[in-house]
Amino acid sequence: MENVNRHQWLIFWLTCVTVAAVLLIRLGPLLPLYTNADLRSRTQALIQGTAQREGWILSGLSIRKISGDNLQVLYRSYLRGRDPVECFGISLTSGQLSVCDDF
Repeated sequence: MENVNRHQWLIFWLTCVTVAAVLLIRLGPLLPLYTNADLRSRTQALIQGTAQREGWILSGLSIRKISGDNLQVLYRSYLRGRDPVECFGISLTSGQLSVCDDF
């Protein structure tokens, strides 16, 4: 126990660095949404419109990544048993829906 007390600050800072690294890796693909208010509002309207058009529940959608003029979303349809997850690409300019190639 005395050994842990001696190294408690090292353990604390290593834990902080690990948590920060995980958060940065997770938030990196979504960085354009945090820095551009116009893109954020367009994305919100596009996701709501696509969900309404396709009959999706908004709580089943999560943004995978955003780049240039394409938005990738994961849709989890709530069914009995195991919920299937599908990946879709939505064009930010035209709103066209397509299936992800790399999922």
